Amino acid sequence: MKLTKEMISALKINKPDDMVVYLTTSSVNGNSNTSPQFFTDVYMDEFILMPDLFALKTKINLNENRVGIVTIAHPAEGIKWAFKGPCGHVEWGLPDNYDFQGIKAGDILKKWGEWSEREAFSGLPEEIRPTVIAQRGVIVLKVAECYSFDANDSGKKIL
Repeated sequence: MKLTKEMISALKINKPDDMVVYLTTSSVNGNSNTSPQFFTDVYMDEFILMPDLFALKTKINLNENRVGIVTIAHPAEGIKWAFKGPCGHVEWGLPDNYDFQGIKAGDILKKWGEWSEREAFSGLPEEIRPTVIAQRGVIVLKVAECYSFDANDSGKKIL
């Protein structure tokens, strides 16, 4: 599902205080994990990418249940979206031709595998900045559905 230009622009986060973005995953037993994502990007207008800086619970959930939800909020701009779809982890060591939902690991890791070369992690507030930047891979969500979570339209399907 292709994202709108407005959605793509909002998801290309290059400053940690631009937006509030969270990735939520769930185990097969329903144990959820929500993690803040301080940097995101979009690939091929339908994949949301996030650096894996230390997402152990997220990866455990994705091993059991390959569905994720990315929520993004900027109330002043009217942005209150939830993107749902297949979600996985493209990590170092996978063959370049490893395929996740139509994209190749080599293509993703070549551009986003060293996210710190693209973004200044030093811009993160000290209380949330990892003490060591050791990116393990890239978390990928292929957008299949998009919903509003605005109080007046909560749950309304947008895409």
